[in-house]
Amino acid sequence: MAYLPSANVITLTNPDGTPVPKNPANPRLGNWTIPIPVDQIVFPGGDLTVWTNLEYRITIAGPVAIAPFIDAGIDPILRPSQLLIAPVQYDQVISTPFGCATLDAGFNCQGGTILNPRPPQNLQVLGATNWRPRGSTGLELQMFLPVVNAPFRIYWAYNPVRLDQQATPPIPVNRAMFPAGAAGDYTYHLAVNTYSPTFLLREPRKTFRFTVATTF
Repeated sequence: MAYLPSANVITLTNPDGTPVPKNPANPRLGNWTIPIPVDQIVFPGGDLTVWTNLEYRITIAGPVAIAPFIDAGIDPILRPSQLLIAPVQYDQVISTPFGCATLDAGFNCQGGTILNPRPPQNLQVLGATNWRPRGSTGLELQMFLPVVNAPFRIYWAYNPVRLDQQATPPIPVNRAMFPAGAAGDYTYHLAVNTYSPTFLLREPRKTFRFTVATTF
């Protein structure tokens, strides 16, 4: 898992949910919008895969068997430098003045700042998800299906190394990006909750499924 920096805008909103116009006397100018940095979650996958499976099959009758099993593997990113962000998107992020504390006489944003320091030019890999082993153990019921030449499996699995922690986006949305007052306070909290939340990375502790395949 990795973060992809990007640019977005959010409408300045009153606590009652109504947008704040740039000029109340001239609604045709539109509403007050604020540029904010956004960290999108992406899943680039790994460039190395190592996995193993151990099971012991116990025949019950004919093609039916039960099998306790242990699956383990890892899928890390060896070369994060290869996860380059598209130049057009990266240039937009580093050149956009984020924030809009006030409007000038022409109703244009003032008070925006360029990100400093600049974000890396490649995806920011979340360390908790890289080089983390994955594994499951459990019990499955197997029945070989000659028509498709593959076993039908019903299995229950427990995850002893599950991921269960919080992750905070590396580029924060801060209060200084918004104008003073109740609308600024409300929109700031709205932006944090919508575009920059603290993610809870929690894998399931156990699962119960069925499949028709040689491996799963």
